[in-house]
Formats: sequence, structure tokens, C-alpha cells
Amino acid sequence: MILTFERLDKVALLTLATVTALNYQFSNYNLTFLMPVELYTHFPAIIHQELFPPTRSIDKLIPGIEHSASTLRLPNSGQIFCFVETSERYYNDRVPSIAATWLRRCDNGRFFSKTPLPSANMTYSTVYKNLEDSFFDLFRKSIFGFYYSYMHISNSFDWYLKADDDTYFAMDHLREYLNTLDPSKPLYLGYVIKSGLKNGYNSGGAGYILSNAAVKIFVEKLYHDEYGCPYDWAEDRGMGRCLARVGIYPTDTRDDKGFNRFMPYRPSEQAAVEAGQFSSQKFVSLHRFPQDTMLLLDELLHPELRKNDTNPVVVNYDFFRY
Repeated sequence: MILTFERLDKVALLTLATVTALNYQFSNYNLTFLMPVELYTHFPAIIHQELFPPTRSIDKLIPGIEHSASTLRLPNSGQIFCFVETSERYYNDRVPSIAATWLRRCDNGRFFSKTPLPSANMTYSTVYKNLEDSFFDLFRKSIFGFYYSYMHISNSFDWYLKADDDTYFAMDHLREYLNTLDPSKPLYLGYVIKSGLKNGYNSGGAGYILSNAAVKIFVEKLYHDEYGCPYDWAEDRGMGRCLARVGIYPTDTRDDKGFNRFMPYRPSEQAAVEAGQFSSQKFVSLHRFPQDTMLLLDELLHPELRKNDTNPVVVNYDFFRY
């Protein structure tokens, strides 16, 4: 049986074979070639390059970005800047639950989206206006999110937190933990996934945090370097690879008992994971939380705040369904 390939598939396969041969041919020399795990990264990049142009041009990505009026009241300095990546399909469920709970406990917390959110009282910026609302563009969303946060919102926060729209952060626990660390050092915090990279990378689902020093290095040395910081359809692995190029590796964020502060899955799924991978009592993040569960957890952690809360953004608008 004779297999036929589209021209793009032939180019991808030829590239894969060529770089593999170069790695083999020059394996005894101190030269820089793509490692096998990186070949896996570049292969889908070639396949999808026509649908998802790899441009990182700031001039092309910034035009038309809007900010809700409520973001103008947020401080431009503090301990934690938080951005939550979301899309229009989640405006009526995931977004309200995060807005009603942990996001407002960041010094500056906002949603990054492609289109404006339904309520002007929400803190949002349409940072992804000129990017594809697609799984295959998550990498560019995240790296541009960090770039834009630092360069065009403020470079005066100690820590920059990136989260998905189904992740809950226990901000009191997070602040307690961050108070033990130095943001002037290039730190990369989260739940470490060991496979794929020599030193691992932090799970995107559990959320990850870069210190001010780490974001500065990323912006100045990595964002525009498309070889040292190549496209990866797996956003979190791609960020880990980029930071590894300049010697920034995941920090061990486990507590003194060896339990994880950042969790890429909900507690009910822990029985299916490896022994010793349970959540710390001082957990920082929990992933895959539906709206009702997130609200309930937040009420359990902050009963006094929920009872006395008079914030109109949370209580008095039907959009939030609270």
C-alpha cells in the first residue's frame, strides 16, 4: 500500500529527519542542536504554522487592546499581579466564580481575554485580541501575557501569577508562602511535572508564578528569541523550556512534609496519583474546580469575608449569579 502525504507533511517529516541526523552526527561535539524532546515541539509547530502564524511582534499584538474602567482603580505596585486566561465560552460560569472569590485578593487581579467581558465592572484587559482563541495558541497567549503585564501594565510587582479559568488560589496561603521567598531572585513556582524536560516544568493547570527577576529576564532575553524560546503546543512545557535556556528551573514548592502546595487536579482525583503527591494543608492552588465548588470552598476558607461582603461587583449584579 502506497501512502501519500500532503506537501506540508513532507516538509515536516524531512525537517524532523534532518535535525535528528544532525544530532546524531555531532553528538560528540559541544554544539547546540535541538534535543529529541524539542523535535517533538517543533513538529506540530510546522504542521500548524499556516493556521497559527508564529509572530510575536509587539506592534501586531498590541493594537486595539481594551481595559475595563475597573482596572484603572487597581494599584500599579504590590506583592502579586494576577492574570487569568479566559475565553468567551466561559464568561457566564468560570469567570464569575473566580471574580467572586480569589482574584480580587490579588494586589492587581484581572482577566486576560480576546473580547470584552459582559460587565464593565469586571477587571479585564483584552490582551489576546490579536491572538487565536484556540488550544494551539495557548503558548503565545501565556508568553505575551507575561510580556504585556510587565512592560505595559506594571513592572513593580514582586510576583506575576498566571492562572487558568478553572483554578482556585488560596491567596492567604500563597502570601504566607511568598513571604518566605525573595522576588529579586529568578524564581519559577508551581507544580513540577518531571517528564518532558530534564529539570521538569510547572503545570499550567495548577497555575505558575514568576518572580519579578524571572519576568524581567524572560522579557529582555527570551520573548523575542524564537529559537531559544520556541513555540510549543503544550503551553506549560514551552514556558519551562524557555526559562531553562537561561538557567531558570522549577523551584521545589512542597511544604516541610513533602506535600504539594500547587495541585493540577481536584482533591477527589488524588487516589489516582502517585503516593506522596497529596495536597498540603497550606495548599496554594487547586485545578479543575466547577463554579459551585469554588464558591463553597471560598466560603469555607473565608466565612467572615463572605458574610460581611458588600462589594457591589460580587453581590449586586445578576451577571455574577451569586
